[in-house]
Amino acid sequence: MPHPIARRALAATAGAALAAAAVLAAAYPQTAPATDLAPAAALDGGDSILNMFEWTWNSIAAECAGPLADSGYTYVQTSPPNEHIRGADASPGEANAWYIHYQPVSYEIESRLGTRAEYAAMTAACEANGIGVIADVVINHMAAGSTQTRYGWNGSEYRQFHYPDAGYDASDFHNTGANYCEIDNYQDRGEVQNCHLVGLNDLDTSQADVRETIAAYLDDLTSLGVDGFRVDPAKHISATDLAAIMNLVDGDPYIVQEVIGAAGEPITEAEYTGIGDVQEFSYSYDLKNHINGSSEARHLTTMGTSWGYTTPAGVFTANHDTERGSLTMSYKNGQDYLLGEAFMLAYPFGTPASYTGYAFSSNHAGPPLNGDGSVADVNCGSDAFTCIHRSPYMSGMAGFRAATAGEAVVNTWGSGDALAFGRGDTGHVVVNAGTSAVSRTFTTSLPNGSYVDVISGGTVNVSGGAFTATVAAKTALAIYVGNDSGGGNGGTDDCVDVSAYVTGTSMGDEVYIVGSIPQLGNWTAIASAHLSGATYPTWKGTVSVPAGTTFQYKYVIVRANGSYTWESIGNRTATVPSSGCLQLNQTWNTA
Repeated sequence: MPHPIARRALAATAGAALAAAAVLAAAYPQTAPATDLAPAAALDGGDSILNMFEWTWNSIAAECAGPLADSGYTYVQTSPPNEHIRGADASPGEANAWYIHYQPVSYEIESRLGTRAEYAAMTAACEANGIGVIADVVINHMAAGSTQTRYGWNGSEYRQFHYPDAGYDASDFHNTGANYCEIDNYQDRGEVQNCHLVGLNDLDTSQADVRETIAAYLDDLTSLGVDGFRVDPAKHISATDLAAIMNLVDGDPYIVQEVIGAAGEPITEAEYTGIGDVQEFSYSYDLKNHINGSSEARHLTTMGTSWGYTTPAGVFTANHDTERGSLTMSYKNGQDYLLGEAFMLAYPFGTPASYTGYAFSSNHAGPPLNGDGSVADVNCGSDAFTCIHRSPYMSGMAGFRAATAGEAVVNTWGSGDALAFGRGDTGHVVVNAGTSAVSRTFTTSLPNGSYVDVISGGTVNVSGGAFTATVAAKTALAIYVGNDSGGGNGGTDDCVDVSAYVTGTSMGDEVYIVGSIPQLGNWTAIASAHLSGATYPTWKGTVSVPAGTTFQYKYVIVRANGSYTWESIGNRTATVPSSGCLQLNQTWNTA
């Protein structure tokens, strides 16, 4: 959840007045409490998480058995699986908003994303393909309570401070009755952790029975095959209380906590590191600044605790909250977003959680729905789900991460918005976030041999501790030991191999690369520059262009009715190398 979250006006906020600040200051300590923390659980250095936001349980199961089985991702993260409010009970004008999943009504595993049986089947399908499951869990609060009795997705009755199917009554919450208060001052620890968050009823997690109820919910999830939890919003639960809850949970699940730190605030990420990973929001802000902002990308090879980051950390390029803001990148940033994902997966700091969701035009917009209000199963290419995780910048780079686990960063190089680094003697990556191609010889610790670039499929030859490559603007290259089974176009020179990630097409639409030279139709779509959609949403093709040719180009969707839809950016520029194919691996850009 965002911080602060005043921009998300939730339904049925209580009308009681905010309690006096002086009373709160007396009632709650203003310094970090001593904590008896549970042992931190951790994932391995080669692990990576794919946050599949608002994907149904059936769709995740199918993806685990399909494209994800061949990727390097080792975990998927699901949206909150428990019963929530109905879509019609969201804030006025925001029916069926995504945030209804973050308003629990009960701990029954029944939601608009699927049933308990489907959730269990999903974890089994993912497990069968070597992929664990992490659940996003909301344990700080219950749904925004109306004084009117309402019913949740599965029929559970609720109203303010009354959630009988979860086992809660008014005695289980902070600050009821005349003491009611909402969070206004994030400089006040007691207020942040004991008042209500825009009407969401704040559970009194200092009570033994509340802790036991929450732990029983988490144990229920682990009984269904869940391997870990993302705790939303952990900052609003004291570290003492959260540690006590997790100490009641069976086994040793992976834990990553949403604790959004801010300068000068009394609650810090460091308070929670003994419990598990803490999401490092500054990492994602910095990633945007250096790839899609005013700072040069070359500095990214020093990211870590020296930048002020807390560890152990969970890192991400975007999540469901931040992609609706401006501080991080999102799918709307096109190729820059994919470069951020690729860097994050290649670089060893923290445990990475990649993100795949759906296209939206308003911040509260929900996913595609069925007629009964349940979320529709994902249909890549035919609905709003981006399926961006199928891009080699994500799935291929998750494989790179797995293959280079435990290897140090070596042979760093940087210039402007381009950078390169090795992972010991196991892998090497080049990221070019600049606007022109980078052609140079890179020093590497990789053994001699021919390697397949996981991004383009092209061949990179390493000899004598070096390789020479041309990396086009806004693209990346990544090679590692063991990925040497061939690729590219079979050695044909004078060509352009194209791999373009393009969504927004409909049945009958086709994608072309068009440009300033006859081989690209002189800005007209021609058959020889047509891209195949067989691996949608990635469109691929090869065009014969003489070596040394410099040209301008764009991607265009030719609609079924013959009209053109162009990328809404300036012309791209590229040069075919003197030998070998030019590799273009890009994302349709609407920025």
